[in-house]
Order: sequence, then C-alpha cells, then structure tokens
Amino acid sequence: MTQYASSETQKFGHVTYFWNGNRSGKFDDEYETYVEIPSETLPFEERPWMKASEITDGLIAALKSQKYRHLRVNYANGDMVGHTGFRDAAVQAVEAVDLSIGRLLPVIEKLEGALIVTADHGNADEMFEVDKKGNIKHDAAGRPLVKTSHTLNAVPFLFYAPAYPLVIDGSVKEPGLANVASTVFSLLGYRAPEAFTPSLLRGA
Repeated sequence: MTQYASSETQKFGHVTYFWNGNRSGKFDDEYETYVEIPSETLPFEERPWMKASEITDGLIAALKSQKYRHLRVNYANGDMVGHTGFRDAAVQAVEAVDLSIGRLLPVIEKLEGALIVTADHGNADEMFEVDKKGNIKHDAAGRPLVKTSHTLNAVPFLFYAPAYPLVIDGSVKEPGLANVASTVFSLLGYRAPEAFTPSLLRGA
C-alpha cells in the first residue's frame, strides 16, 4: 500500500518514527514517501500560521497524483502555538489549520476519498488555567493565569467522506485514539487484527 506522510520539522517524527512503532526509517522506499517541511526559526507566536499552507500545498498535489492510498499529515499549529501562552496567536494558529482543512475538503470530495481529523491531546483549546467550575484563575495582581501545557479535554474525531454512506458507530464504548487504527484499516478495505479495539464507523 502506497503511503504519504508529511509535517513540518516540529512534528515530522509523529507521522514517521512514532507512527511506525518507534522505528527509524521506512519499511519500504518503494511504497512510502516522507515529506518534511522545514519549520520557521522565529518564535511560534510570531508566525502562528507556521507551515500549514505549505503542508497543504504538498498534500493536495499528492492527493491529485492519485499515487497514494493512505496519506497522513500533522498540523503542529495548535500544539506549538498553544505552548506559548499567547491566546491571540493561538486563535490565528487554529484559523490557519481551519483554512487548510477547508482547502482539502473539495479535493477529497472530487476524488471520492475520506478524511479523518483528530488529535492526540488538547492545547490551544484552553489557554488559561481554570478551576473545577470552569472559571479562569487569576494571579495576585488579578491577571488571568496563562496555561501552556497540554489539556486533558476530549479530542475531536471528524470524519468526511461524502461519497460513502458511513456513519459514526455510537455503540462503541469509551471511544478513543485506540479505535482510530481499526477505523483506518476498515476504510482501506482491510480487516483489523482481533486484538484491536473496534472501528468507530458503523458497519466498518
């Protein structure tokens, strides 16, 4: 199966090394293409859009080539800019990714493909420290306490495949990242190993 993996430097290992079970290098050069987009050297809050546009340019070109059955990318904006603690920059970072996804959708639709959007943790979704009631915490001077760490909030699982009558399976108990692998298997027409947690798609 031909695969395409792309990210900028900050998250390149997440779509290559970590994806391959902490294995360096490709399984097979003939079937795998890795594309690393060099990250900016400026602070993330000064370039919150990062390299989202360049990543998307390459992904659209790869999709249109119809050379690959499976393509994966990592948009680092929400995580890296979220760590800076600059709320306005984080908003711009998320908007940059939204714009990129918006560019991808018509291409996916035209090619009758499927798109999954998810994350492994939150960050830009909570830019201030909050108490158990959800109220923003403040320091002694009355200033909001900035949050720069990952959050424990539930992450989204968005599925877009207008050419296929597939729906999310609401019967899956405690759905999470562990279910994503079998979901991808099913979309590609493969049967996931029995040890895997079930697909998040009904009938898949």
